[in-house]
Amino acid sequence: MKKFRRFSRLTSLAVVLGLVAASLTAFAACGGDDDDDDDANNGDTTEPAAMATVGDLKIYDGWARTTTNAVSAAYFTVKNGGLEDTLVKATTSITNTVQLHEVITEGASSRMQEKPGGFPVPANGELVLKPGGYHVMLMDLKAELKEGATIDLELEFAKAGKVKLTLPVKPGAGMSGGEMSGSMTPGSGMHGSMTPPAGMTPGMGMASPTAKAN
Repeated sequence: MKKFRRFSRLTSLAVVLGLVAASLTAFAACGGDDDDDDDANNGDTTEPAAMATVGDLKIYDGWARTTTNAVSAAYFTVKNGGLEDTLVKATTSITNTVQLHEVITEGASSRMQEKPGGFPVPANGELVLKPGGYHVMLMDLKAELKEGATIDLELEFAKAGKVKLTLPVKPGAGMSGGEMSGSMTPGSGMHGSMTPPAGMTPGMGMASPTAKAN
């Protein structure tokens, strides 16, 4: 009888210990999952996919502006993970007249001109082409560029070489299709001229060309 009672107590104790162990295991498993999820969320540093890559250079956010005349412009960002480079040339099938332009603001007037030597891409930095700053000027277009269309653009860098892009055509914020013909003074090597957006006087709100080094 004593042996039976002792066996019963030992059995009960084993059951309790088993339940406690199972509970601890389940709790640890739940806590581990939460920690993993937190780590995954906190460590999510995924960057947007590049449009194209050549050497240490990645091209992002490319687009070309809609137009109702024979002049447009293309914009994009180049991120450099290596040594300094230079964008020296751009070509497209929609025109034979393509130039790398900068906007120079002097007092109350602004003028566009071809950038001597091309656009610098800083080592471990970025080159930003945007309205009012550096841009690829597309002139003597064979046809108007309509929203929703795409154009091809090939870039040539001094060190990295050539890379092909397909750019969507879209209107620029605050810009009209005919803004690139009219009152902005053309600089040397430029064909045609540019009118700032409605409500903007020459030189007003024209951003400086951007090349950032990290």
